Amino acid sequence: MTVNARDSRMMRGQPAVTGPDVAGWLVTEARSVDSPAALLDGLCQRLVEQGIPLARASISLFTLHPLLHGRSFRWRPNHGASTEVHPHGLQHLPGFALSPFKALLDGSPGIHRRLEDPPAPDDFPMFAELRADGLTDYLALPVCFSDGARHAVSWATSAPGGFTDAHLALLHGLHPLLALVLEVFARKDMTGVLLDTYLGRDTGRRILQGQIRRGDGETTSAVICLSDLRRFTTLSDALPRDALLELLNAYFETMVSAFHSHGAEVLKFIGDAVLAIFRIDADSPVEERCEAAARTVRAALAASSRDNAERRRKGLPTYEFGAALHVGDVMYGNIGASDRLDFTVIGPAVNLADRIGGLCAALNEPVLLSEAFASHFRGGTRDLGEHRLKGVSTPVRIYSLAPEADSSEALTAA
Repeated sequence: MTVNARDSRMMRGQPAVTGPDVAGWLVTEARSVDSPAALLDGLCQRLVEQGIPLARASISLFTLHPLLHGRSFRWRPNHGASTEVHPHGLQHLPGFALSPFKALLDGSPGIHRRLEDPPAPDDFPMFAELRADGLTDYLALPVCFSDGARHAVSWATSAPGGFTDAHLALLHGLHPLLALVLEVFARKDMTGVLLDTYLGRDTGRRILQGQIRRGDGETTSAVICLSDLRRFTTLSDALPRDALLELLNAYFETMVSAFHSHGAEVLKFIGDAVLAIFRIDADSPVEERCEAAARTVRAALAASSRDNAERRRKGLPTYEFGAALHVGDVMYGNIGASDRLDFTVIGPAVNLADRIGGLCAALNEPVLLSEAFASHFRGGTRDLGEHRLKGVSTPVRIYSLAPEADSSEALTAA
């Protein structure tokens, strides 16, 4: 991006006139506000009080997130700050590709336009909209983090003649402090996103609260759900790598969406298996958690049926899963080596759920229930008799979910 003559005016060495009240707030209180939106709102209010005639302001932070490209925070007088999320792919849209923020990300040191001037040949298309809205001046600056990542902030006014040199000097003088505070917010956000994405929401929260030592944890009662993909070994041998990964992701998306929709904590993926729990406590009694677990697997079965119909239409391989539901006490916490830990659940109840799930294919049932689960579940079940399980000394009675009263269709994962 080439900086034109108007841009160069703002980059000349001008003495920074920093508003001490605003700078002091950025250094002390700003880091403690709840969000970048609250930060922007508080900053703009203070700038207006300092005499800066702001009509618009925005911050764009581009984040490390599996679903989002970034978030924008926009401020307007009398409306405060709002938040907008941007999914991946935003960077390829024409509106973004031709925007000042894209130029800043590509290395521009800053963009300044006196919007009352006649449009220059290299003006960005969005400036026509800003002029139509009565804005007279626009300043956009890159926000550069210590790791080299670039983000952006913009300021605009509708005051006749635009920003004065003193206004611009104040905004430039505050910019390094704003960048430092935004990096604090971005680091906190990235840490939370990565922990939630790779460890799960509740586990991420616990680790951020300091449960990071080996042995940290608790014993809790829970409904345990273990689900795994049927015929995974056969599929692994038959499918190319990319096709297998696509199939696994489709299956995991089905299961995790169902778990999260019904209040479960997804703890981990174990190869082709998903381990989740429904925590039992005074606010969530065992009967309610068993109901939630049953609704979850029914929802996952229905979702997989719809997904498989679409996959057949596209000529893609389909998937089936088997799930086991059990109730018991688990140890929930950190296990592992001193420098490589895993936050998970362990105990005999988890092992039993795993053994029960291994019977799904042999009994041709997508969902199997332990006797402990069936004893607390208020819905219909079918007694499948006693079965011997590997590593369990006595036979175990197994149940399946009965079809719901309003449906004549049998449970199926196909």
